[in-house]
Amino acid sequence: MGQLLICELKKLKRCNVFWIILAGAFFSAFMTYVQFVMSKSVDNQVSNFMEFYMAAIWNNFFVAFPFSITITGGMIFNQEYSNATLKSIMTVPVSIKRLSFAKVIIIGVLAFILSLTNFIFVVIGAALLHLPEITTFHLIKSLLQVCGIGMCIYISVLPLIIWGFRKVNGYYPMMCIAFMYGFCGNFLIPRGLSDYYPVTAGLRIIQYDVLPQGNNAVAYITMLAVLLLSVLMIVFIPYSYEKAIHLKAKKKVKKR
Repeated sequence: MGQLLICELKKLKRCNVFWIILAGAFFSAFMTYVQFVMSKSVDNQVSNFMEFYMAAIWNNFFVAFPFSITITGGMIFNQEYSNATLKSIMTVPVSIKRLSFAKVIIIGVLAFILSLTNFIFVVIGAALLHLPEITTFHLIKSLLQVCGIGMCIYISVLPLIIWGFRKVNGYYPMMCIAFMYGFCGNFLIPRGLSDYYPVTAGLRIIQYDVLPQGNNAVAYITMLAVLLLSVLMIVFIPYSYEKAIHLKAKKKVKKR
């Protein structure tokens, strides 16, 4: 597994996932910054750092993180198709399942990097606005919560990423679903269903302040259920790799 992880890290040089991570992390923080600048110009209310990073977390779960993590994971999985390496993998003693687990771990690491980068942008945005209460306590708390929601969203979108690997460029429709994934969560929170919905269950786990009363145990069970589903998908769902390779070969023959 260690060699597979190193191999997957080397493959990252072939795609632009780091630019996607940077853009996703910046977009959320910039959107929060603009929101606070506009609200300050309208009502001139004095905000603090806690309100700023809470708004950033909301923007993360709402749009930025589900979309960014899904497109990053989709590109990493789809490399096996675009670079035509599946045929080579089938000739060596490496199972597709082990390869999938290695990719899932790498995507998790990238999701953490996305969260960490977003935290840095959030702190920079708060500093530019000269917000009060940027204390050591609030910095540590915000770091844990931003990274926490990032990892929860990573778990939430894993089934989409894994399912998209079944076909060439299968992550394209998954990106659209991921966008709606966070968007729909916005309507479930007021109805008390946030603990049963994977993306919003992450808000409960990180102890997000602006949430109606709920059940922490249900939120953890929801996350564990999604994680278990992801593992079962890798282990049991058949993949049509050979079919994809044969289709590619037929297309080349037709062109000739």
